[in-house]
Order: sequence, then C-alpha cells, then structure tokens
Amino acid sequence: MRTLPELLNRYAPDPDTRDILLSATEYSVQADKEHRALILNISFPAIVSKRTLYRMEDEISQAYELAYTKIMPHYPRELFSEDYIPELLCETERVGIVARGFFGDYTYRLEDDCLTVEIPFIRAGVELLIHAQTPLVMQRILKSEFDIDLRVEVVNSEAAQDSVTQHQRTVLEQADKQIQSALRTYGQSSAPRNTPAEDKPKETILPRVGSLFSLPPDSDGASETTHPEQGEVKAPDGKYHIGFMTFDVSDPEYLLGAKFDMTPTALSAIDKPRRGLVILGEVFGYTKEASRNGDKFNVTFNLTDNSASIECKAFGLLPEDADALGAAVKNGAILALHGYCRREGRRDRTEGPDLIFFHDAVARIRRIDRSDDEPVKRVELHLHTQMSSMDALINPADAVKRAKYWGHPAIAITDHGNVQGFMEAMLAAEKSGQKVIWGMETYFVNNTSGAVYGSCDGGLEEEAVVFDLETTGLSAQNCRIIEIGAVKIRDGQVLDRFDTFVDPEGAIPPEITKLTGISQEMTAGAPDELTALQMFFRFVGKRADGGDVLLIAHNADFDTGFLRAAADRHGVPFTNPYLDTLALARYLLPDLKNHKLDTVANHYKLGDFNHHRACDDAEMLANIWFSMCADLDEGGIRTFEALRTDMAEKTDPTRLPSYHQIILIRNKVGQKNLYRLISDSYLKYFKKNPRIPKTELEKYREGLIIGSACEAGELFRAILDNKPEAEIETIVRFYDYLEIQPICNNRFLIAEGRVKDDEGLRNLNRRVVALGEKYGKPVVATCDAHFMNPEDEIYRKILQAGMKFRDYDRDCGLYYRTTREMLDEFAYLGEEKAYEVVVTNTNYIASCIDDNVRPFPKGTFTPHMDGAEEDLTRICYENARKRYGDPLPDIVAQRLERELSSIIKNGFAVLYMIAQKLVYYSEQQGYLVGSRGSVGSSVVASLAGISEVNPLSPHYWCPNCQYSNFDVSSDIGSGFDLPDATCPRCGTKLNYDGHDIPFETFLGFYGDKSPDIDLNFSGEVQGKVHKYTEQLFGAENVFRAGTIGALADKTAYGFVMKYLEGKGISLNRAEVNRLTSRCVGVRRTTGQHPGGIVVVPKEYQIYDFCPVQHPADDPNSDIVTTHFTFEYLHDTLLKLDELGHDMPTKYKYLEKYSDTSVMDVPMNDRSIYDLFLSTRSLGVSPDDLAGVPLGTLGLPELGTKFVIKMLQESRPQSFADLLQISGLSHGTDVWTNNAQDLIKNGTCTISNVIGTRDSIMLALIRYGVEKSHAFKIMEMVRKGKGLTPEYEAEMRAANVPDWYIASCKKIKYMFPKAHAAAYVMMAYRIAWYKVFQPLAYYAAYFSIRATAFSYEMMCMGKERLEYYMAEIRKKGDSASKKELDTLKDMRIVQEMYARGFEFVPIDLYTAKAQRFQIVDGKLMPSLATIDGLGDKAADAVVDAAKQGKFLSKDDFRDRTKVSKTVIDLMDDLKLFGDIPQSNQMSLFDFTG
Repeated sequence: MRTLPELLNRYAPDPDTRDILLSATEYSVQADKEHRALILNISFPAIVSKRTLYRMEDEISQAYELAYTKIMPHYPRELFSEDYIPELLCETERVGIVARGFFGDYTYRLEDDCLTVEIPFIRAGVELLIHAQTPLVMQRILKSEFDIDLRVEVVNSEAAQDSVTQHQRTVLEQADKQIQSALRTYGQSSAPRNTPAEDKPKETILPRVGSLFSLPPDSDGASETTHPEQGEVKAPDGKYHIGFMTFDVSDPEYLLGAKFDMTPTALSAIDKPRRGLVILGEVFGYTKEASRNGDKFNVTFNLTDNSASIECKAFGLLPEDADALGAAVKNGAILALHGYCRREGRRDRTEGPDLIFFHDAVARIRRIDRSDDEPVKRVELHLHTQMSSMDALINPADAVKRAKYWGHPAIAITDHGNVQGFMEAMLAAEKSGQKVIWGMETYFVNNTSGAVYGSCDGGLEEEAVVFDLETTGLSAQNCRIIEIGAVKIRDGQVLDRFDTFVDPEGAIPPEITKLTGISQEMTAGAPDELTALQMFFRFVGKRADGGDVLLIAHNADFDTGFLRAAADRHGVPFTNPYLDTLALARYLLPDLKNHKLDTVANHYKLGDFNHHRACDDAEMLANIWFSMCADLDEGGIRTFEALRTDMAEKTDPTRLPSYHQIILIRNKVGQKNLYRLISDSYLKYFKKNPRIPKTELEKYREGLIIGSACEAGELFRAILDNKPEAEIETIVRFYDYLEIQPICNNRFLIAEGRVKDDEGLRNLNRRVVALGEKYGKPVVATCDAHFMNPEDEIYRKILQAGMKFRDYDRDCGLYYRTTREMLDEFAYLGEEKAYEVVVTNTNYIASCIDDNVRPFPKGTFTPHMDGAEEDLTRICYENARKRYGDPLPDIVAQRLERELSSIIKNGFAVLYMIAQKLVYYSEQQGYLVGSRGSVGSSVVASLAGISEVNPLSPHYWCPNCQYSNFDVSSDIGSGFDLPDATCPRCGTKLNYDGHDIPFETFLGFYGDKSPDIDLNFSGEVQGKVHKYTEQLFGAENVFRAGTIGALADKTAYGFVMKYLEGKGISLNRAEVNRLTSRCVGVRRTTGQHPGGIVVVPKEYQIYDFCPVQHPADDPNSDIVTTHFTFEYLHDTLLKLDELGHDMPTKYKYLEKYSDTSVMDVPMNDRSIYDLFLSTRSLGVSPDDLAGVPLGTLGLPELGTKFVIKMLQESRPQSFADLLQISGLSHGTDVWTNNAQDLIKNGTCTISNVIGTRDSIMLALIRYGVEKSHAFKIMEMVRKGKGLTPEYEAEMRAANVPDWYIASCKKIKYMFPKAHAAAYVMMAYRIAWYKVFQPLAYYAAYFSIRATAFSYEMMCMGKERLEYYMAEIRKKGDSASKKELDTLKDMRIVQEMYARGFEFVPIDLYTAKAQRFQIVDGKLMPSLATIDGLGDKAADAVVDAAKQGKFLSKDDFRDRTKVSKTVIDLMDDLKLFGDIPQSNQMSLFDFTG
C-alpha cells in the first residue's frame, strides 16, 4: 500500500507534517468528485493535535482545489487521557453548531466512564448545549477517534450559579429559551471503517443568500432602508457604492503583493469559486494562531461591506509574513483584496460549504462615511444606546464620536429608564471634547389626574349619564361610531335608557362584527352620525342649574375621544365633564389582576351581560358605578371634590398607566435630582418599568429640563385620544419643550388603524407645532435614534425577533440623522419652520445646559477615618518589631517604608485600615479570613493582619528573641521550603516565611495602580461583616456594587440563527459572525457583585455620585446596588470586596474537631508532599480509590482531575512548585500547549516555567530588562496582549531564551503569585489535617463541602457504598445531576473507608442538624444527610429533641412535622431504635 505522501503527491507538506503522514498505520479514502470533497480515515500511533490536522486539511484542500477535506483520526484506546480533553473541546467547538464560545473557560472531571465538563454559565446556557446534543457530539468524537464509550455531561459551575440571583436567572432565561439551535452530527465518523455508514435522515438545508439585504422588502410596511445592489458598480470619479459602504479607490496604498486593477465585485454577488477577484470592505474578526511548533502562523479575518461578508484566510505564514499581514489587516481597516475564492465545508454548518477568499495582494483604500455638511448643525436630543434594554444598539462612545465627526454642538444620551450609558459616553466625551447632554427617557406617571375630568362639583348621587360606544376601530379621527348605549341615573336609580345604532357610512371590518355582533345590515337605515349625536345629547340634557351633565364611561378617554371627534366634524358643542371608571377601579380595587369591565363586574357579583354591545355595557357600568359609590360612601367619600383629594393622596403610581418623557440635566443640582428620581423609581415605584410620579418630579424638578418625548408620551397620546383642549393645554404647559419625530417612527399607528396614512402622521406633528406656537413652547425635531445607520436596523430586528415581538420585521427608521436629512424630513412644515425645529430650537435647548455637568465627579472620595495613616503605620511597625526586632532589618525597614510612603501618599491608608478592621471583626467572631488577588504582594497588608501571605524573600525569624536571617540560598523559592532550624542566639526553633513577591504587582512601580483588596469571609459571617461595614459608615452610605448583564456571544448567535430560520435562509459564517457581533453588548439586566461593597463618605449622599436600584430590577429584593457598575466607580469611591467562601468555615470546624489551630500547622512538613506524588501518606493504594493516583481528593484547588494530572506530570517537590501549579491551573493558555509541553520535552521543570505573573517581572529583571519595562511586559502578558516588537527585541537583547518569549506570546491570562500563595497555603493546611487529623478532616469536609451526602447510601458500610456507586455508574447517560454529585461525595467516603474509618448511626438526641460529629473515633453524620430531610426539618428535629424523649414515632412526627415518607425511611435505617409506633397502650402493656 502506498504511503499517504505518495497518495497525496500534489501536497507538499513540511518535514514535520510529512513525518506525521508517514507514521500512519492504516488509512482509507472517501472521495466525492461531484462536491469536490475528500475524507481521509487515518490511524495514527500517536496523538496529532487538532490544530495540526486542521492545517493539514486546509493545505490539502488548497493543493487539490477541493471544497472540503476532512481527516478522521483514529488512535489506540490506551492513548486517551485527560491531556486530550482540550483537543476534544476544540473539535467539539468546530463540530457543534452551538458549542462555539462556551468552552473558553472550563473545568472537568474524568471519573470512571464519565467526563463532566463544568462551564461558568447559568442553567439556560447549559440547557442550550444539551438541547443541541453537544454532549452526544463529544461522545461520538471519542467513539470515532478512540473507539471508547464514555458518557459526557456538561454542567454549570457552582460559581456561575451563585453569582446570579433567581430573579436575574428568570430574566436571562426568558431570552435564552427563545433560541433554537441545530445539531450537525459527527458525519460518518462513528461508523466502522471500511463499512458503509447507516442511512441518516437528511437535514433540512436552508437556501444560501449572499446578503439579508438582497431579499425583497417585506410587504407589511414601507422600508426605510435602501437595499444595496449586487454586482460591480463603478462611478466615474473612482468611488464605488457597494453594500452599505462607499469606497474611494482613486489613490490606493498597496501594502502586500503586486498592484492590481481596482474593479471590485460586490461581496453579495460572489456565489461560486472564482479567480481574479477584487473585493472591498472593512476588516473584522482578525485572528492569528501559531502552529504547534510556533514557527508558522495561520491568519483568518473577515471582510464586510455591511451588507455581506466573506472569510479570508492565509496559512503557513512565516513570522515576518504574518506580522506584515497583521499590520495591514487590523480590525477596522478599509481594504481592497485581490485573489480567488473557493468553497470550504465545515462540520458546524448545515447549510453547505462557505466560499473562502485567499488573497495575493492587499491595498489600503478610503471609506467615505455619511457626513453632515450643513453650515449650522442640529443637536440630537433623543438618542438611545445599548443600555436601553434589548432595544437599541448604539455604543455610547460611538454616539459621541459620531456627533464629534459631524460637528454637532452637542448630543443627548436618553436611554429608557436608566442612565447606565453615561459613564462610557463621559469618557469618550472627555477624550474628544464633545459636549454631551445627559438625560433619560423616563416612564412618567401622572398621579395627579384622578378619575374626574372637567368641572364637576356636588355629590356622587347627582344625576349623570353612563354610556358606552361601539366603533369601527381605534382611531377617533379615521373610524366611526356604530352604536351608542346610555342610561341616565340619580340617587342609585336608573331613570331612563338610550340606545341606537349609527350608520358609519362605510364598511364595518369583519373583526369588529365578530367582536360586537354588529353587522352592516344592522346599521343599515340607522341614524347618521350627526343625527345620532343630536339624539344622544338631547337624552343627556342639562342639569337643573343649566350646567353640563356628568358623563361616565369605562376607559372614558376612548369614548369621549370619539364623541369629541364626531362633535368637531359637525360643529356640535361638547363640553360635558366625564368620569373614568377604569381609573376609579384601579384606585378602589388595586388587587384585581386587571380592571376590564367584565372583571370589575365579576368582582361586584353583578352577573353576566352581553359584553361589547353598547346598550348592555352601559347598563352594567351603571350597576358598577352604584357599587363603587357604596364603597366610597363607606370610606366617607360622598362628593367629587373629596374623591379628587383622596385619589391624589392615595393613588398608587404603580397602578397607573405610564408615558414616555425626556428629562435632561441642566446643571449639577439637576443631576443630583435626577439621580434621586431614578433611585426612587427603582426602589419605590417599579412595576415592569421604573416609574417617576408627577408629584415626585415636581418636587425635584429644579435643574431639569422636561420634554414631551415620542408617540408614547403624554402629549402625543392625548392628541391621539382626542382629549379636550383644556386637558391638552394643561399637559403642554407642564413641559419645557415639545418633540416631533420623523413619520417613519410612528407608521405602526397606521397598521394599528389609529392613523389613516402618512399625511395623518404629518398632521399629528403639525398639531404639536401649532401647540408649541400657541403656548410658547419650543418644538424640537428628534430622531429617537436606536441605531446609528439605516442599515443597522437589521440588528434591532434580530433582537426583537429573539424576544418574540410580533412586528419585529417592521422598518421604523430610528437611525441617527444628519442635519440635511432632518431638514428634508420636515420640509412639509415649510423651510423656515423646518429649520426652526431641526436647528434653531435644538441648539437653544443645548445652550440651556451647563457645560460643566459631569455624570460622575472627578477625584477620590474616600471615607474619612480619623488617624488612619497613624494607626496603619503604628500597627505595621509594632507587628514588624514583634517579629523582626528593633531596629528592623534593612530589607524589612526599607520595604515597609517604601510601601507605607506609597500607600499614604496616594490616600490608600483608609482602605487598609478598613480591611484591617473587617478582618479583626471576623476573627473576633471566630472565623479566619483569606485574602485573594494581589494584596498578598504587600508587606503592609501582611503586617496589618489583612493578608496571611508574607511577600518578603524567604527567611527565618525567631518568635522569642526576634532574630532574623534573610541570607538563604537563592534556590529556595518559598520560606516554607526552608528546613527546620534553631535560633543561633537563644536556641528557640525558628519560624520560616516569605514568598518573594514584589509590591509593584499591587500598586505599580510608582504607586499609581489602584489597589484592590479582596477578602474571603466565611459564609456564616459574611452577612455580619456587611452589617459591620454599615455600622462603620452608616447604612445610608453602604451599597452593594452593581453589575450589568449584557447580551453575550452565544445568545446573540442564537438570536441571529433564529432570525435566519424564520426567514428560511442561511448566510455564510462570516456574515453570521458579523450580525452576531453587532448584537453583542446590548443590556439585558442588572445584577450585583458577589461581595463588592461601595462606601460613600458621610458628608455626601449616594445621589452625588450615582442612582441606586435593586439588582435585576427585582422590587422584592432587600439589596440595594449602585446603578453604575464598579469598573467606573473604583477610582473614585471606596470599594470593599467582602466575598463569601467556605474555606474559613472549614478552618473553624477543623479547629473545633481537632482542638488545634490551623495557624500552627507546620508548613514545611515533607510528608505532606507525598500526597501530591502518590497515595502513600493515606496508607492506601490507587486500587482502593478506584484508580485515583494521588492523595489530593477533596483538597481545594488540588483535587480536581485536571490538577491531579498536572501534579502527576510535574511532580512538585516544594511549596514553590505548588505555587507554580496553582498559577498554571488558574491561567489561560499557560499550561496546555505551553508549560506542559516545555516540561514534557525537558526544556524546563515545574520550577522554572512561567507559572505566575510576578515571576515574569522578576525573571526579566534578573535577565537585565529595565524594571519599569519588565513591569509593563508582565502586565501585557498577563492580560493576553502578547509582546510588542519593541519589547520582544529588548528581551532578546537581554538574552531571554526563545522558549520564554514564545511562552509569553501564548499566554492569555496569568494568576498573581500572592493569590496562588493564599490558595496553596489553604490547601496545604487542609492536607496536613487530612494526613494527621483525618477524622477532623472528613468531618469538616462532609459538613461544609459535601453537597449531595446520603446517609442511606454512604453510611451503611463500604460494601453498600460501592454497590450504590456501581448502580449510579450503570445508569450512564441517564444518571441525574444529583446522582453525579452524590458520586463525587461517595469517592471521598470511599477514601475514608479505605483508610479504616467508619460512621456511627445517627442518634436522634445528640446528632446535629447540619454538622458531622466525631464520636468515639468514628463519625456521626448530620440529620440533614437523611434523604428527604432538609435543613429546616433537621433543625426542627434538634429543637424537638431538646424538649425531651420521643414517646413514639407518632409523637416524633407531631413534634417535628417530618413527613411520613421520611419517617418510614428513618425506620428502615433503624434510627428510631426501640421507640414504639404509637403512644396508645393496650392490655398487653400491663401483663407479663
């Protein structure tokens, strides 16, 4: 048989790749000439990385000009190990259509025949993967490649579950559940080689289109978006308009390759492989990936014209070629590319292969953007950013940049119900010098309007007419009345009745006939509108004193609006006051689910009636009015004046309809007032939306400018509802300016039948202009912009489709317009008036805004603490001298002086002292505190008791005479690796400490890096610590740090795919990715930081800085968070990270169970290291533990399958090595394909690979790199930014090894050494207890960490335990999440049994509710471990047992309220002993 290189003779691989192909032991080929596809089934003797296989596939496709090449690898089963998990996930992301992006951060457990992958996503994200059968895809991959049957589970990590509240989870899942995803199965890979694959049902392949915009516009409304043409379009001046971009190719800058003719093809027109193509567009999605050997690079990027996109690739580039290409094709670059395209298939696509572009020349060209060329520019006063939840797409910074580019004097940010776009816009404004008007579109509630309109005095019993109308539609202007029904009442009695049909003189819509039962025939011959109106008003008549009779209607604005419109058409006066029973019902009956007429009638038990017939509705409403009057009389309300007063005082704003309204901040007073109003709207008046009552707005109106907003505003609605002129006048006079918008914004009113046509919409705007002229209010024209450009509307449609809006595909044209575009839009007002509303008045409003308004104050506002600097200095020096003597050693004195100087100079002493007080408070409660992050880099933190990590170099110190010795071997990486020694002065055993961590990691070389002190408090005391913080500073000054949940890649991708599915089309991956990327970042909800506390100085209010709210807009929450996220606050306000953690709790119980102190654990006990190398320290073998090779099960940070494998491969010999392990396990791209390979090939050991971020800086300084440069390189590398060419050159000049430089380039995230030290110290102490205090260890572990412990399964002996373990494993894929969690706890129990320890039965009188106990050398489980007995029931048993012996099982049930099912289980487990079933006695009790 020929070798693979001989078979693939047109493919010229590099030597390494050729060797891989030659190593194949067996292969078979499947070729499809029609589709130009090739599948290679190859058996390899060693693992070949996925990246290598993917590169080979691409190179083979290129060599043979194939549309698709797939290499199906097959390996010996014994080669499968945990090392392969990243490769499996890589293939899964390639194969599974939904999997991409989910596995960027993961942990996994490989136990027996189950692989569990944990990802940090809430349940909805995991359900999405399960719905797409991603675990099944992974199983098929493993079956295909290794012929192994391994069950795969994908679960969400505990951290993700804990960081999201239930209310948040509900909000997020409402969107996530809308996503429908498809699974592309793993081809024929799971079929046996050389045998035909089983027939599978063909998947539906959606037709491919080049662009969404190449589809014809929808027929349900006029489109505001001009659909771009396809093909080649050339203008004579060298400009091309392709897609939604205009390109100037008259002066190209050729960057790579030869010059070429600039005659482009539109991306949407490329529908087949072609050569000699020229394409134009903007670059996005640039990536560069190194080959496994790191000597070559593959570059991928996309090009778009905002109508269509195409993926571009270049493979096997030398570093210098990759750098040159990267410099040319940066994201955002506008380029012309020359080359060819060919098809490439992907297993993650059901729609067939994509066309991929391969360039041979690149030129930079110019894009011509929309510009505002008017001499005097407008100001946009109504613009929404991504912070308008799931409704707008403008990035706040981009809005500011566009206004600056267009030369607009100012731009307003006015998001729906929040001001969370302020911060990003503020930073952009200060960078560019652009004026921003800070505002918000509120949900305004007029809680002063009551239920009575017009002049109406006297008693409720006076004469009135209750009436109802049936109409042909909703618009008073365009629809007509078809029936009037009325009853005249007085003193609770019906005096007369009136009913007539009305000839509408037009067709009655079928849906109206269906609703009302009124047909065209029934109105034929009925009075016309004028006659019917005259008849009705004669029936109404006048009061005895000549005044107008009160009219009563349900939703009276609708009925009186129709009467008023009809009266206006015929010149009939209509001045009657009216009462709205709908408003009155909301006031009197607030607990009803709704206040429809039939609902209110049912409440009053008034019987059935023929709803939606005017005569019957009027009769029923009269009876409802009588019932309401009786309710009012009971409350002492008998007059209309009393009713007005009582409703004004007691009406609940959350029960009233809300209107949109624009509030702009005029000055600093207004800023604080708006923040107060926003806070109250979330904390007091939230119902679906945060509401601002009119009474509150009037109270805090100073410094604010109020605008009438859009069609959802109070004024526009009043005009639509045809309210009386007097009421409209009252509304107009409340506002500072009135607003009109382009008619496309409101075309939905035509579809709803509220307005007849476009001219009707223009007339509404004319009416607003006329009102402005009449009442002296400036009228401004605004865009109500929700997206930047016309073509961006597609992204909003995708969002709204995902949210299941019925009219999601309607064009609305809510884009940011230029001055000329707005002048043209409002030309129907006349040139002069159009200029006034577009330019003059918008600039006038902008001129009323102070220029010095800043949404968040500059400076640092640290709470004052008397003597903080002195106290911190005193505490540190006192503790330093207690440890190191007086005078202090130079190394300590200099470090302490340098740190204190920097801390005090930069105003951080208060932060340190607050942390010190919180730690001290927790310790006084009996709980130690753990530190996180880089605070352990500070010796001040260590000496102040804030951090347990000592950052000084390794050293000895004497607890008796304060002798110290820092002169230890440079080979010692941690003080905990020093051998025992005695003091040369006094003979006392020396202590050892120090981890050699630079302070600069924490505060930078110049002390200008903001510190972040993260503290881990026991979950049992965290709440008390939060309350203690409130005691220190006042509850009114302490808030939880808020967060914003934005639309993420995965959900946005699902929305895009759902939209395309609804359209019945597919797009190439590049265009799908573009659409996805433009939807990412839109606000969905808010949340809370898990432990972040924000403290406001006592001399300020929170409203001086930002609003506050409940997390996730949950009105039932008792937590109050900052409205702005902490990333924008932390340099100004004090933030404390008071995080909850179970390890301090575990420490407490270890000490309690063993009567020892965890702080006395010897940190250099060599026997502990055996745990990290084998199971010998436990006295068991791996066979006793079902194959677990090390003794680290249950140890924090070191007991996962991933880390156990790392430990096996690296074989740590010291504490310093464990620090490296911790850093490597928490980093990204630090171990896999990096340090792991360096250790395997012998380049490094665990001791000298890059393990933590600090080691980079220290190593570079040792090599001779300048200190500040070493610090900056460390910061770049640890953030995944790689190396600049300048820094790489400096490193090479300092003789930094190539492997070190290559390793730096691969790293995406690095862990701080101080954080690693805190984690490893914690794990080491726990390990010591596991070896030397095993019962204390297991009791603490089971009490604190075991989440699925089962008494029945685990405490009845080893045999029964292993029986249940086997039963769960037998279930395979059908095992539940709870069973898998139980299995995890069972492994710890199995280890305990293997070590010879046992359980004692639960004693109902001495057992604890949730905690295990050590009893006579054995463990007594807690009551809560009994299946079905929850924490509350366990507490109830403990309480009942304290009251005395249980007389019987019946007595037990009565006193504890435990269910019979649980009692039966307890009986089966023999936990009741000789307790009888019942208290009853019989004759046999008295006889022998």
